[in-house]
Amino acid sequence: MYQQNAREIQVLMMTFLGLFHEKFYVKMRHACSPQMPKNQFKIVNVLYHHDGLTATEIGKMLDIEKGSLTTLINQMEAMDLIIRRVDPHDRRKVLLSLSQTGLEQMGKNMNAYCEALTDLFAGVDPEEMDAFVSSLRYVVNFTSKI
Repeated sequence: MYQQNAREIQVLMMTFLGLFHEKFYVKMRHACSPQMPKNQFKIVNVLYHHDGLTATEIGKMLDIEKGSLTTLINQMEAMDLIIRRVDPHDRRKVLLSLSQTGLEQMGKNMNAYCEALTDLFAGVDPEEMDAFVSSLRYVVNFTSKI
């Protein structure tokens, strides 16, 4: 039984991943920051929702190799989008956060993305929208537990 579930989960996850990128992520990136490279955009979004992460944590979340991530972080720091600070609990760790400029950029991004989502969902029945949000919330909560 679990084997059959595993196969279906794999198909559903890969299907969802493709649909997410096609329907949401690409539109979000183009609506918000079309000039920003996609991995920088992902890092800014992750740090907006999870302040104070290490480069290793970001790399695991976004599947970015350490060498590429270091280059991206250096570029983003030079652009004044992120700041590095020493972890007060472990001086060996460096925590990454959005700078004031990064926070301002993300504020604009969130407004643009919300407008894009509003347009995308304009023709969706309100009950379907509620079900979608509820299902998405469930998937996020369930996935957080495993």
